[in-house]
Amino acid sequence: MPWVEPMTSPEVAPAASPSILLVDDTVENLRLLAGMLATRGFDARPVTNGLDALDAVSHAPPDLILLDVTMPGMNGFEVCAKIRERPEWRDIPIIFLTALTDVGDKVKGFAAGGVDYITKPFQLEEVLARVTSHLALRQARRDLERSLRQLRELEQLRDDLTHMIVHDMRSPLTVLILQLQLLKMEQGDSVADSVDAAAASARQLNDLANSLLDVSRLEEGKMPLTRTPVDLARLADDVRTALGAMESDRVIDVVASGPCMANCDAGLVRRVIENLLSNGIKHTPRGGRLSIHVTPLPGTVRVAVRDEGEGVPVGARGRIFEKFGSVAVRKDRAYHSVGLGLAFCRLAVEAHGGTIGVENAAPRGSVFSFELPA
Repeated sequence: MPWVEPMTSPEVAPAASPSILLVDDTVENLRLLAGMLATRGFDARPVTNGLDALDAVSHAPPDLILLDVTMPGMNGFEVCAKIRERPEWRDIPIIFLTALTDVGDKVKGFAAGGVDYITKPFQLEEVLARVTSHLALRQARRDLERSLRQLRELEQLRDDLTHMIVHDMRSPLTVLILQLQLLKMEQGDSVADSVDAAAASARQLNDLANSLLDVSRLEEGKMPLTRTPVDLARLADDVRTALGAMESDRVIDVVASGPCMANCDAGLVRRVIENLLSNGIKHTPRGGRLSIHVTPLPGTVRVAVRDEGEGVPVGARGRIFEKFGSVAVRKDRAYHSVGLGLAFCRLAVEAHGGTIGVENAAPRGSVFSFELPA
């Protein structure tokens, strides 16, 4: 039997009384470890074999396990692997106590799910120090998980509040848009410009409300996709026609060599192109030119919207596609995007298995592009 060195200095007991399961077929080792742990406020529970250890864990899961490896019947590695099979037991720290010193045995112990490995003969101070450290680590992980759950609950409450506000916004906005359209038809040219401006603002608020809801739905994977074969060149031309009718100060071109088919949700992809083109219009000076290039590539179709703005700073290129990153970029005055439009674009494209990005064009401007599976 391995010799255990006597303890030479006292240790301060933890404030709590954690439960320690001791598993060793050597009774003398159990008695010594149990006595040392008990005098320091721990609840020491000794057993002499692997089956009893599993039974003890099943009845009352301990806070930590000190586990011998070489035991008759089920060895320590097997006991550890069995414990790790149960999800509710996977966070219990298991420290091996064994006379095996081969590196291969240590690797096997860690592979089985152990968190530490103490070789015999051992000093009681070392055992106590490692027990205390791993109990503290487990508590820290639990505290972190609890904080994360609380943060998720708060985020869910915030999202629920956002959804409620947005839903409440949509009805009066819809009524406002319809009433403005009726007013414009009934009144003369004198009020037409004012009505147009009011209607544009109402539509912008309505788009923002829709983006808030859709970004949340895409993040949660709750946005259903209706995939059909879609000609992206024709879709881009439809978007050009719709936005061009409201935009007379800038020229918009569509460049495509022919039909460019992709299997996608036409409504979502149309909104992606609309958002990218609207963003480009915002940054292109009056009298400037924008273009939508639709290009078939091996296995994918690429849609690129080019504007004549100031370009996107390198440090902002990744952040402008994030929900909260766009806020930080706007605060830094690095780039001003249209609300959550770019975040929606990224989520919608990624939901199709595609990619999206931006680069600066020469001599000026930006190229926002995305690719979808053909």
